[in-house]
Amino acid sequence: MSENAIGKYTGHGIVDASALKEKLVDVKHGELPKLKRSKPGCATVLADLAAAMPVHGDEARIHPDFYAEIVDATQLLQAIRAQRPEADKLAEVLRESEAFYEDKLEGMLSRLGKMVADTAKDEKKPGLLATFESTLQYRAQYADKSVATRRKNQETAAASAAKTSIEG
Repeated sequence: MSENAIGKYTGHGIVDASALKEKLVDVKHGELPKLKRSKPGCATVLADLAAAMPVHGDEARIHPDFYAEIVDATQLLQAIRAQRPEADKLAEVLRESEAFYEDKLEGMLSRLGKMVADTAKDEKKPGLLATFESTLQYRAQYADKSVATRRKNQETAAASAAKTSIEG
């Protein structure tokens, strides 16, 4: 990865949603798509209600507590949405930082394994291979995966070629 592909995170590094803690919910996996979301025009409706409710709320038999819940939900949504950009960016940066440092660790472990293998071979110290066996096996997983992928691709190509020759 080139140095141009990464940049320094310039955000605050802190998102404090503690004021919202008692109102935040954790929706069960798979249930989020079932929730209704705001449609276009919701802001207009809320503005119209703010104008109409004080004058016509009683006439429409809308209890003041019910409208107060709408106002509270609107204010809570505004507070949550105010936190989202920084929270989303921080979550993105954490995922990317995890991947970056995981990649760096994998590269270092690979180089270490190569150093051990080279030293064991060059200095005729086979005992080093046993000492660092888990590191060498871990490093070999990439090669093993590459071999398996090549084999699968060759089998797919051979099957495709056989099918083409039969059909042709």
